[in-house]
Amino acid sequence: MRGRHRKRTILLAITSTHHGFYHGAARYAAAHDWHIVADMIYDATIPVGWKGDGILSFVGHWEELARYVVSARIPVVEISSVRKDLGLPCVMEDNAEIGRLGAQHLLERNLKNFVWAPFWDDAVNEERFQGFSATLRAAGFECVRLLPVNTRKSPQMNRTLRRKFVLKAIRSLGYPLGVFCYNDCVAADIVDACIENGILIPDQVAVLGVDNDPVICDCVQVPLSSVRHDLEGMAYEAAALLDRLMDGLSPPKSPKRITPKGVVTRKSTEILAVENPAVAKALGFIQTYFAKANLSVDDIVDHVQVPRRSLERAFRAEFGRTILHEILRVRTNHAQKLLETSNQSITGIATSSGFTSINHFYRVFRECTGQTPRAFRLSGHTGR
Repeated sequence: MRGRHRKRTILLAITSTHHGFYHGAARYAAAHDWHIVADMIYDATIPVGWKGDGILSFVGHWEELARYVVSARIPVVEISSVRKDLGLPCVMEDNAEIGRLGAQHLLERNLKNFVWAPFWDDAVNEERFQGFSATLRAAGFECVRLLPVNTRKSPQMNRTLRRKFVLKAIRSLGYPLGVFCYNDCVAADIVDACIENGILIPDQVAVLGVDNDPVICDCVQVPLSSVRHDLEGMAYEAAALLDRLMDGLSPPKSPKRITPKGVVTRKSTEILAVENPAVAKALGFIQTYFAKANLSVDDIVDHVQVPRRSLERAFRAEFGRTILHEILRVRTNHAQKLLETSNQSITGIATSSGFTSINHFYRVFRECTGQTPRAFRLSGHTGR
């Protein structure tokens, strides 16, 4: 640990809209008495001649910035694996896990047709695609891969032509269809293209993005479900690595990968594709009455008016889970939304989501998400 020292000055060489990066860097800076220089967030100008102690960067595909940070004679840590070619120490996202989460989310909706929508033709997109497609393949499904929005050969495909290609691919597959996109930007564009052409979201096409950026997710025509990529955690760990480099330590041999936090479900994937009318009727009843603490499987059986054993068998055939598990899944999803968007107490959230006790809520929530409700809420500002 360092004793008394002058305040270190760190350049935040980030101009993207990844808000979580700002929060992660700022949190570390506040805890370790750093002075952050964040001018680039506002003017997108490379500060030639800048003097400081270290740089936290997200270069992306900005070649001028890449040359600047590579030539800097001070420690630099790159946030993300987009530019592994630069040879900089970096903290990386777990792209394969992001892909796996995307596939798992769409599979849980009982979808049978899938599309991958990339942003660039780069290694990061490929890693997410491989995680997505491998998970689908293990479940017995394949997916169609769209052309990327950008390529290294051609910076950007004509928007009109790309939309025609996307819509042709979507219409060639059976509905309902699940589309997993590299990021929220790609997902928002696909949602808009579908709506403009009379394709219903999520009834015909369920769309899932990555980053959970509220600037996009809450403002698109249909609120967008998104993988909670841990941008804040990445930036915080990158800042910790930069601190060690400035202390003269060597970078780790293998970059640290940061696990995503899960999926935030909004309207764009609020669908369960079912063919059995009794199961469809039961799902509608669960969606309407899940918040009632005394809701039971018998209540649902009475509403649907089929034998309990037959309905349970039909549920397992459709989803591979029981009616009770579906009730708990819906309640947990509702609780996640409240933890993300409200200041309501955890006890209040448990009650309004239909749980009869706080202990039961904690146990079910942890089984479904891998986190306690409190931990989920504390990490819920990622990307915000």
